[in-house]
This record gives sequence, structure tokens and C-alpha cells, in this order.
Amino acid sequence: MKETQLMTFSVSQTNAQQEFTRFFYPIYVGVDIGADFHVATCITPEQFRDGKWRRAKTMKFNADSSGISEFLSALQSVQEHLGLKPIDFFVLMEPTGGHYSFLLQQVLLNAGYSLHMVENASVKKFREETLGIQEKSDAIDARTMAYMGWHKSLHPDMRSVRLASPASLSQSIFRTLIRDRWLLTTTLTRRKNQVQQLFRITHPDLKRAFKKLSNPSVLRLVLKYPTALDMKDLSEDEIRAAIVKSGAKSIARKAATELVKILPNTVALPLVHVVDRQNWLIQEALRLQESLERIDENIHELLHGSVEKGTAAHPYTQLLYSLPVMSDGWACTLIAVIGDIQRFSTYKEFKKYLGVSAENKQSGTSVKGARQTFSGVRDTRRILFQMAIILIAKKAGANVFEAYYARLVERQMPKRKAIGHMCGKVAKIIYSVLKSGHAYDARKHAAACGIPWIEQYNEKPLNVDVDPFEDEAKMLAGISDGSDDLEDDEE
Repeated sequence: MKETQLMTFSVSQTNAQQEFTRFFYPIYVGVDIGADFHVATCITPEQFRDGKWRRAKTMKFNADSSGISEFLSALQSVQEHLGLKPIDFFVLMEPTGGHYSFLLQQVLLNAGYSLHMVENASVKKFREETLGIQEKSDAIDARTMAYMGWHKSLHPDMRSVRLASPASLSQSIFRTLIRDRWLLTTTLTRRKNQVQQLFRITHPDLKRAFKKLSNPSVLRLVLKYPTALDMKDLSEDEIRAAIVKSGAKSIARKAATELVKILPNTVALPLVHVVDRQNWLIQEALRLQESLERIDENIHELLHGSVEKGTAAHPYTQLLYSLPVMSDGWACTLIAVIGDIQRFSTYKEFKKYLGVSAENKQSGTSVKGARQTFSGVRDTRRILFQMAIILIAKKAGANVFEAYYARLVERQMPKRKAIGHMCGKVAKIIYSVLKSGHAYDARKHAAACGIPWIEQYNEKPLNVDVDPFEDEAKMLAGISDGSDDLEDDEE
């Protein structure tokens, strides 16, 4: 048997089903994705019925042009031998490793194969709990995924296997950008904190002149004058000119006046090694800040489109921005996590995936009330809590959500629990808006909630600063610093 042969040709298959409306496929393909190579298998329904699928032949091929072409040739061989078409193949794989699977996805889609994705944690769970197989290998996972496709054909309404559409190029980029942005933000915050610690030695009086020492303009000023002793003999006009050049023109006069008063009495220490470390930390922070700004520009272009580059806005952008409050960061994260809204059957499933559904607290046969679920994507849970807090605080103006929250509190519901309900309500509205393709309508929302209508509900603020509410949102969502990750805790 040839190494590039995917299966043993000893089956007879009738192609009685229609091409696009069938319930069963002649061939089920499972592909285990790796960084350097992939492993695939082709299995027929007869092999699933007689148990031979456990020993089905697998093919290992490199994750490059040559290897993928070899895999396509093997699929073509199966196709020609059985008289099938690409649409007759049910291909299932994981979206492992971000971009690792993307090239193969697009090649198979362009070739016309029926490609589906399965959530990352589902293969392990299905293999161990449904099939009872504890052993783990690439070949076993490839066969397991083929079996999951067969299982889904037999039991389309069962949720033990939840299929997802292959990620589009834009969704893949969204996921990558939002991860990169989070990592950059985390590293930048750390660098700024380290610099501010060193300021206690080199520039102990800067806090008298500037409210926020981590501001890029302050960092650029200190990069030019590493210690207070370097500024001690400057005149007020020279200090003001330096502050203006660093980018803080609006407060230059006031800051310069304050610094001229206190610099003659400074007790700063010109420690060489401390100054050297301070300089490279500032340079690193400014570089990270610049990279973060470029990522934000890319996110904005992906969301809203670019006339210069000839790119269109994402179809979900306008719908998400119809809500009372939204930001590019939120929209990017939501689109990256949700992908295609059609893969969710109900809003309850959607809420659970986003991490804001309620679940029973149970011990044995005793149910002790309900609590917020610990499953779902933590980053979207943080966003929904942040959005709920802003809506409640009326930072986005008068809105139906705030009136709904006030009614819950009037009914003696604890405020923290009411905020959790608000998150679920926001998730439900997002699901409805994306699923229907219609923008958020505050009047319809008020009518559905039984809330008296006022015209202020239609008014939206131009800009809302969402950052000040992030820490409180993390606390309410049960997220500690450094724990955000788009892939962690997904179902």
C-alpha cells in the first residue's frame, strides 16, 4: 500500500443523496493540525459501523506547499476511485494554533471540499468521554475527528459535537490582533510601572508637575533629561520649550512654572546604572506605545474599512456600533470570538459561550441556587461587564439597559447579581442584532422590557472613555490580572 494512500479501497458506495442537502457523506475526513506536519485519515460509514475505523489508515504530510499538494493528490485518488466529487467529503479539523490550520482550510475550501471546524477542547472531551479512548496521538485524534463528523450526521441535534464554520481571513486577523494588543498592553503597563519606580530616584519631583507620569510626553522629556539634576539649571522658558517638544503643549506653561520652583532643591541621585536602565525602559515603552497605536489603526481599518486600500467594513461593525456604547477594542474582540453568529442555535448557547450565563450551584442532589458560569471566553465576559457598568453609570447617556437595571434593584435584587443579569441582557441583544442583521432599536427594546419610552434613549454620546471601568469589570467578572486569553476557558 502506498504511503500517500489515505484509505483501503474495499467499499461500495451509492451516491443517492443530493449534493448540498444530504444528511450522510460517503467519506469522512479527520485532520489533526500541527506546526510542522498534519495527520489525516479518510473513513467510510461502513468502517464506522463494523468498528474498523479504529485501525483506519492515516497519512502524515508536511505543512508546506509540497505536503499539502501531496494530501490533495491523495484525496483526488480516493475521489476518482469511488467516483465522488469534493463536496462528497466531510472534512473536520481543529483551528489549532491560530494560523497553523488557515492555509490548509483555504486550500480545501477553494478545492470545493465540505470543510467544518470543531472547537479546540471538544476532540479530547469526545475521545475520552464518548469513545472511552484515553490514549493520545495525532493518528487517534484524526480518526476521532472523522468519527465526530459521522456522529454529527447520525445525531444532528445532539450538542456533543458542535461544528463551526472555518474562520475567514478577517476573523483570523481579528483574533491575532486582539491577542497581540493584549500582550503589548500588558508589557507596556509593566514597563511604565518600572520606569515610575526609577523616577523616585532620578526625578522625585515630576509628580508635582504632571498628573500621569506614564504619559509618553513625560517619558520623552525624561529621555532627554534623565535626572532632575540635568534640568536644575534650566530657565523656565527652556523647560517649557522642552515640555512642548516632548508633546505636552497644553500643560507646558503650568508644568514649567512648577518645576522651576522645586528643581533647585531636588535631592535626585545621578546613579549611572539606574539612569542606563531607565533609558532603555523608556525606549522600550515608547516603542511598545508606537506598536500599540499601529495595531489600533489596523483594527480600525478592519472594522470600518479603508477607502485608500479598497477594503470594506466588516458586516458586523455597523450592527455592533448601533448599541448605546461600543469601542473598536470591544468590537474587535467580539468579532474575533463570535466569528459567524449562525453557528449558535440559541441565545442561551451564545451567552454561555461568551461566559455570562447562569448555572445552578449543586451538591449531590441538592440545588443551592444559581451562580455565574465559570466557562466561556473570559475576555468577552470582561467586555460585557465593562459595557454593563458604563450603561448603568449612564456614561453612555440615558438608556434602556439602565432602566432595566434600576427595576431589578427596586425588586430587592443584589446589585452585583443585577449587573450579572445586565451582562446577559447585553449578550442577548448582541445575539439578536447580529442574528437578524438589523441595528439595535432602543424603542423596540423598551417595549419588549415594558419600560416607558423617553426620547433620550435615542441619543448616543460621540465618545466614551471605557478604560477607567476595566479594573472594576475584571473584578466583577472574576478575572485576575494577566489571566485574559481568547482561547482559555472556551467550550
